[in-house]
Amino acid sequence: MNLLTQIWIIILSVSIIVYLFEKIRKQKYSVKFSMPWFFAFLIVIILAIFPILIDKIALVLGIKEPTNAIFFIAICILVNNIINLSFSTSHAKKQSIRMAQEIALLKKTIYMLNDELNDKFKLSQELALLGTDITNKNNDK
Repeated sequence: MNLLTQIWIIILSVSIIVYLFEKIRKQKYSVKFSMPWFFAFLIVIILAIFPILIDKIALVLGIKEPTNAIFFIAICILVNNIINLSFSTSHAKKQSIRMAQEIALLKKTIYMLNDELNDKFKLSQELALLGTDITNKNNDK
């Protein structure tokens, strides 16, 4: 890998990390979801600074070409990030279903309480009317 390629990879990776920090600072992206990406781009920066590591990793993995080792590492990182996002999505779906159920139960309780209050209000109105009728009859005598 030549020096210009290394510089471009480092600049691009640092730019993406700064972009992620800015999104987190503006609260448009969660720290939890950004951690795998920070980790991935730090690995890219380390491999760009020390390209001999790619050769050693390829040798350890039994891969003949260092370029194939880079693709293998990239695919592993991306699969890891996708799995983490899938777990988070699944958890969020379960949580939203639970919240929808709780809201439905609260609405049902409110409607039942409202019906009880309406029944009691109607009963008190009827009693008030009966009370005025009784009072009127007693006044007539």
